[in-house]
Amino acid sequence: MKLNEIYSRPLKEVIAELELSDMKIHADDSGDVKAVELKYTEKQTGRGAEAGPWRR
Repeated sequence: MKLNEIYSRPLKEVIAELELSDMKIHADDSGDVKAVELKYTEKQTGRGAEAGPWRR
């Protein structure tokens, strides 16, 4: 996917073509969530795709 495709399409459509590969939750000392980072990558095809990002 090219950068200009991401900017010209709704985010919901772009995410539908990707898979979540990493997630980080940032909280302060009192446990309040301050930020959530989501990392998406291209969907894997072929071998290993059925394992998903959490079962490696």
